[in-house]
Amino acid sequence: MPELNEHVLEEAGDRGRTLLVSDLVGLIERYERSDRPGVAPDRVVTYAEGLAADGAQIDPDSVPSAVEERRTESSSWDDNDALYTVDDGRVSTYPERWHESLRGESDVRRYLEVILDDVGDSADAFDVGGAGRGVPRSLLLSATAVLGELNPTEAKAQIQALRDEGVLAEDADQHPNARVAFADQQR
Repeated sequence: MPELNEHVLEEAGDRGRTLLVSDLVGLIERYERSDRPGVAPDRVVTYAEGLAADGAQIDPDSVPSAVEERRTESSSWDDNDALYTVDDGRVSTYPERWHESLRGESDVRRYLEVILDDVGDSADAFDVGGAGRGVPRSLLLSATAVLGELNPTEAKAQIQALRDEGVLAEDADQHPNARVAFADQQR
């Protein structure tokens, strides 16, 4: 079996029966850096086999059909559980458009611009996060880690600095996964 990333195995194993195939793809994208966008579907199966060998309750034989059920050819955001076809059959938790626009980007403002432009009405685009407009904080942090060069600590620091400058705002409802938006566009 090819070498597997321990962070992926640990986090996926901790999720147990609640682990979705889209979660596994997201973990692989985040921790297994590649010069190509997304993950090869057979690599997802390899991780499922590794998890099963470690005692996780996962059926590696069901992974290919689970990938196909969630796969979309859309180049724009569809929903949180979708797997987007990117780069000749690979799958990603983010659409091709985001990969093309944000690969290697290190400015959080650019992520917000691209994501908000892609989803249109952000109040209804995401099924996670607090109410209102903007990008759920967890999605923004994950996107900066997968698509760009920022680790979550750096992205959080940028968000805080831009909030302090009045450029960004977060939901006033103090939701643990608040929506991040440009201050002049939040409401």
